[in-house]
Amino acid sequence: MDIVRGDGSLLKEIDLAPKNEHQEVLQNVAVILDTVQGSCPMFRDFGLPGSLYGRPQNVVESILVGYLYDQIEEFEPRAVVADIQFEHNAATGQTIPIIYLQEVDTDNE
Repeated sequence: MDIVRGDGSLLKEIDLAPKNEHQEVLQNVAVILDTVQGSCPMFRDFGLPGSLYGRPQNVVESILVGYLYDQIEEFEPRAVVADIQFEHNAATGQTIPIIYLQEVDTDNE
């Protein structure tokens, strides 16, 4: 089981030519988690909605679960999500999604 944290840690040293397809899928999921919807020209539906900033944590979590499943299913169908949990940073008020991937289907697209 792979774990992808939505804190941008996987993207600090982004690799434009990953070693294998498995690493590519993990990196793609991390990009989805770190992109605000509407920030990519010609690709406005990609990412998570910026309208959630400043809303209560329980509301954000409820909405994010649906968005995360939809975004990963649409933009990285090779990743099979097992679970989504959240971590909270009390100092910054940040909600960090943590994606648990059941498997990464690298057989064929």
